[in-house]
Amino acid sequence: MLAQPSMNSSVIYPESDRRHQWFSGKAATSLLLLVLLFSVSCNRDPKKFLAKGNQSFDQGKYPEALIYYGRALQLDPRFAEAHFKLAQTHLKMKSWSPAFSELKRTIELQPENWAAQMELGRLQLAAGQQKEAKDRAELILKSNPGNVDAKILLADADAALGNMSEAMQEANDAVATAPTNLSTYLNRGQLLIRAGNWKDAEADLLKAQRVDPKSELPYMILGSLYHQQKRLPEAEKQFQTAINVAPQDASPRAALAGLYYSQGQVAPAEQVLTDAKNQLSSNPAAYTMLGNAYLSRGQTDKALAEFGPLSAKYPDDVSVQKTYVQLLILSNRLEEATALNESILKKATQDAEALVLKGEIQLRQNKVDDALATLQAAVKNAPENALGHYQLGLAFAAKGDAQQAETEWREAVRLRPNLSEAWLALTKSAAQKSDWRSVEKMSEQLKKHAPNSVDAYLFHATARINQGDAVGAEADLMNLQKLGPQNPLYYLKMGELRLAQRRVPEAEAMFHQALAHDPNSFEAIQGLVQVDEANKKPADALKLVQDQVQRNPKSPGLLLLRAELQIQAKQLEQAEASLNQILDLDNKNVPALALLAQLQSQNGQLEKGIALYQRAVDVSPRDTRFQLALGALYERTGNWQGAQSTYQKILTIEPDNPLASNNLAYLYLEHGGNPNVALTLAQTARRGLPNLPNSADTLGWAYYNNGGYSVAAPLLEGAVKATPANQTYRYHLGLTYQKLNDATRAKAEFEKIIALDPNSDVASHARQALNGLKGT
Repeated sequence: MLAQPSMNSSVIYPESDRRHQWFSGKAATSLLLLVLLFSVSCNRDPKKFLAKGNQSFDQGKYPEALIYYGRALQLDPRFAEAHFKLAQTHLKMKSWSPAFSELKRTIELQPENWAAQMELGRLQLAAGQQKEAKDRAELILKSNPGNVDAKILLADADAALGNMSEAMQEANDAVATAPTNLSTYLNRGQLLIRAGNWKDAEADLLKAQRVDPKSELPYMILGSLYHQQKRLPEAEKQFQTAINVAPQDASPRAALAGLYYSQGQVAPAEQVLTDAKNQLSSNPAAYTMLGNAYLSRGQTDKALAEFGPLSAKYPDDVSVQKTYVQLLILSNRLEEATALNESILKKATQDAEALVLKGEIQLRQNKVDDALATLQAAVKNAPENALGHYQLGLAFAAKGDAQQAETEWREAVRLRPNLSEAWLALTKSAAQKSDWRSVEKMSEQLKKHAPNSVDAYLFHATARINQGDAVGAEADLMNLQKLGPQNPLYYLKMGELRLAQRRVPEAEAMFHQALAHDPNSFEAIQGLVQVDEANKKPADALKLVQDQVQRNPKSPGLLLLRAELQIQAKQLEQAEASLNQILDLDNKNVPALALLAQLQSQNGQLEKGIALYQRAVDVSPRDTRFQLALGALYERTGNWQGAQSTYQKILTIEPDNPLASNNLAYLYLEHGGNPNVALTLAQTARRGLPNLPNSADTLGWAYYNNGGYSVAAPLLEGAVKATPANQTYRYHLGLTYQKLNDATRAKAEFEKIIALDPNSDVASHARQALNGLKGT
């Protein structure tokens, strides 16, 4: 330390040497600056912030500890110990995603931090990444063969992977390694429960209680076993004992509340959780339990009312603030959610969870581009954040990029296999493509991770119906009815199933029951229309929809259905009026725009059709169906530049789109484009459309234009064989035979073209080619 002069001392300077006095003043100032600089440098020591963080951590002041550890890392981003302590703090606060990030960073900096490796392995196991957890346990055991925690992690990972025999051997090994270790008996006991060996499990858990009677865990697990066996008084006794043993631990109270909830005793359960909140007011796990219970039971309003005061009382508890933000979003109180979430981001600008919440808010506000940017930043900061990938998938879907959306959702379920929202999104995406095999697989995962999900059984049944498995579909629908006896979906899907089985009267009865449960069910009306069509009563179907439109004249779905039936009945003017009625209600209704464009095109009003398809493309720029139709109309009007530009745009969205590739290749060949590029496009088209004569003709014509006549011939022969009346195919084949010096076969093709339609443009070209042959 720097010595400080006594405050009582006095210094007398000679009168004759004022110069020395002046220099001494300068020295004193320098001394003061040195003291200040020394003080500042002390405040820039990351180890001091680590020490303060540890002190807060030990006192259970986790939000405060976060600040100190964060400051230490600002000063030294490679401070591995601070990263680890920050991870442990996040674990205490149940902030799993940032904990995961910090543990990974710790291990990058300090690979032999086995405690961090263990924590990361446990997190991976909890997140459903069993293989990764097993690999991590084996990594630890290579360097520490006697590490009991790693043996336990390995056993748990193998059990989760279904390797129960190996898991039990590993659990036995852990017990043998540490016969007085509480955790080994707890681990083996839980594995025995999982294997259904309740007697031996009970023995292990009782032994664990004797090993450490002051640990609440053996009482907790044994209480859960008794609960599972419906030995409810014994379960209650075990949970009460656990509370007495660890009165400051929230977990036994949660277990006791869960026991009461399972018996329908809501008031006692909520009393236990309220007591926990009041008695353990400094424990985040305790004071959030009642609100979390409301959340888990789907009581969003009660959860919102609970977390509102908690947010005010615990402003530094980031987890509480984020939960409250999520509840505000669910309640569509977006301005409040935005304000609170921005206050979180002010303190931590790169907080991935808060960025995900921000992106979710922006999506709900229909700020899709903003949401994309926010969510991409979130997953860049925390690539392991499954919810971030899920929300990013929703943003891509909102932009019409289904392929990228699926990529994000698949990453979400890879990171968190039990994320049912992402499985549901993947299931819906597959259903939109009528990929029923994928729908079945995805909905099986949804049933696995959300066994009470109506959507899981609904989509599984739909997939089975569309694959002809009526028995399996009916089993799914019976489960659907059990989940929601008053839900009209059961009757709707049973109606669809009966229609597929051609049991039309039963289908009709089911659709009527669906309407009885929901008089406004559009799907039930659609079903009854299908019934009338199956009974060959289109007039009845149209009358049914007309009656429904009178009851609900502003329903776009009903108006669209009426327009479709009017088109079938050749009531084209009425259909046009119905479609314009929809567009008066919603000028961006894409199905109405597309159907009206199709109607106008069929009536020969091609320019009107083009304008309508262009509007549909503007509303849904990534839906290539409308762009393909638009390109085709451009071709019909002779605007090949417009068609070419449209097909090129499609290929920027879907590079392998076979129809756009085929049409663009042909345009290049017919209008002086690069024949090599045309050949590549035609090959792409043929791969996607291997059985279409058009793609065979385009590829054959591309080979012809590139001088590959012998390769072109069999393709063109196949096209002609499939469509013998197509003059253009025959003309291309005749020219190819001519290049192959097969005048006889070329002559036969040209003559056949003229015979099919002597007045066509192709026939005129064939005559010229035929004259050329004669001249030769």
